[in-house]
Amino acid sequence: MTNAPVYDATRQRITELVRGRDPQTPVAATPGWSVKDVVAHLAGGLRDFVDRRFDGVESGEWGERQVRDRRANTLDDAFAEWDANRELAEPLFDTPMGSVLISEVVQHEHDLRAALGVPGDRDGVAVRSALTKPLQQLDQRMRENDVPALRISLEHGDRVLGHGEPEGTLRTTSFELMRAIGGRRSADQIKAMDWDGDPDTWISSLALFGRHRPEPFEE
Repeated sequence: MTNAPVYDATRQRITELVRGRDPQTPVAATPGWSVKDVVAHLAGGLRDFVDRRFDGVESGEWGERQVRDRRANTLDDAFAEWDANRELAEPLFDTPMGSVLISEVVQHEHDLRAALGVPGDRDGVAVRSALTKPLQQLDQRMRENDVPALRISLEHGDRVLGHGEPEGTLRTTSFELMRAIGGRRSADQIKAMDWDGDPDTWISSLALFGRHRPEPFEE
């Protein structure tokens, strides 16, 4: 399955999930944001991808700016903007940026699911697709920093990150791995997973955005 259908199916699930819900419901996975803010971020972020505007990504200001600029908008405004920007973004899905968009939208789908108490769609193609780009980034980072290779054993097979023979193994699910490396788990939660080897060897490398969640997050 290519990127565009996965993205559109996820967008449809999000639409069905939040329609009729309180748009001001807090989303604990993204502190300070509401349900409406997450949708506004997805809408505004997609336009930033189209415009190649990525200032503030590492600091977190990238997403905060999108939400801040749309505070006065309604949830319907956010969906209307998302629809318009989805058309503009069509060419991106057949580029390497397509896998980044998948990772972004699927991660936020599960942020919203956790906020609304509606878990689901954890073992489908969307979650596996959402790992494509992050695992490539982690592999590159580990190689560049000479971090010992790590075997990650998932429900659909194994993947080795880093160079050489793996010196440890992490056994988990695609969903838990996505949430862990995407900043939705604390370092202690990740260390408590099923490891062969000392997790401290790899814990810092597994923070896709440079940091793990400071406190545990259950969903």
